[in-house]
Amino acid sequence: MYQYSLDFFKGLFATAISNSEPSDDLEERLGFLNKEFLESLYRNICRSLFEKDKLTFSTLLTLKLMEMANETDEKDFKFLLTGGVSLGDILPDNPASAWLSEKLWGEMNRLDKLPNFAGWVDHFNKNHVHYK
Repeated sequence: MYQYSLDFFKGLFATAISNSEPSDDLEERLGFLNKEFLESLYRNICRSLFEKDKLTFSTLLTLKLMEMANETDEKDFKFLLTGGVSLGDILPDNPASAWLSEKLWGEMNRLDKLPNFAGWVDHFNKNHVHYK
């Protein structure tokens, strides 16, 4: 539904060149250009998006930038996309069964198995009233 032309991106880049901070140091100048272009891209794209699509765009842009900077973990990313795969694991009792579905409880337990989220289920068990 959304389409942006090459001329649109060329215009953003030309504007970024003129608006970014100058520097004689090449690496610093490239950093200034990159920062200015990304901010301009974000502002201009979000201006034309429906409100319901802005969070999706922001998430995709952030994930792509993190991937380019090697700041993503493949297992975490796959879990974000899929919610993990249930292999019929027997789950501990859901401490918030009145408001937390069994499906989500299963996903939380699978999330807890990832190294970056180890201990999440214990934390949730102790603080589930706060999360409600």
